[in-house]
Amino acid sequence: MSIGGRGSREPEAWLLGAGFAEHDTPFVQTVHQGLDCYLFRLQLDGHAVVTTSGASMVVSAGDLLLFPAGEPYELRIEPDEGDRPGEHLSTDLYLFCNGPWVDRWWNERARKRHLRLALHENCVYLWRQLIEEYRRPGKPDEELCDYLLRALCLTFDKYGYDPKRATPVPIAAERIRAYIERHAAEDLSLSNIADAVGLSISRVVHIFKEAYGQTVVQYLQNVRLQMACDRMRFSNLNLEEIADRCGFHSYSYFYRVFRQKYGISPREFRQRAT
Repeated sequence: MSIGGRGSREPEAWLLGAGFAEHDTPFVQTVHQGLDCYLFRLQLDGHAVVTTSGASMVVSAGDLLLFPAGEPYELRIEPDEGDRPGEHLSTDLYLFCNGPWVDRWWNERARKRHLRLALHENCVYLWRQLIEEYRRPGKPDEELCDYLLRALCLTFDKYGYDPKRATPVPIAAERIRAYIERHAAEDLSLSNIADAVGLSISRVVHIFKEAYGQTVVQYLQNVRLQMACDRMRFSNLNLEEIADRCGFHSYSYFYRVFRQKYGISPREFRQRAT
């Protein structure tokens, strides 16, 4: 059975821009007339306040924002009482897109502007592929971007609108996971996590392992490594600064666990990613 060769059809989901943004200082963006395309924004850590149609919403790790063309909005990133001096305020992924397939997808249901994606790692993976393709030297592969963008939109539906299709996760396990992601760059211990979610250490360990199939320590390390990968791809920080900002306060330890997981050194990873 043939599915056609590459270039046999015109893409119907168009990637217009994609990237990774980290804010260490206050930031305000106001678009009074709205954009001429769709905007998707996924909060990875930190927090922000978004105002649209006269209503304001606070977004934190795992929150997805969806805006259609022509909808005014304001994005405001500012420190709050819980932030420590010098701490970065917000990290997010953003994406601009358009196209007839995206229009049909958007109009097939009443779209929420704010979705909570408890299992957003699936979205992050596709999002990163789109960013890498968009930033690749030369012209992005339009057909690949088309398929990746469609997959991302359908993943929004799966985890944002149809929770029965997603793997059920206990609320307590999700609270633990969310706390780890929000505070992964800090000095974090099992005791800190247990105090934050109001459970004993043994209960935290059991619930998390049962829900996600890995230990809290393993997950924390993986989150920190992924944070480091993002910064190596999309920031100009040196490797020692990246290690420190991602919770690895010893570069030698960061180097060892990075090489153990990915099979190459952090320097080799950065060279391949740029």
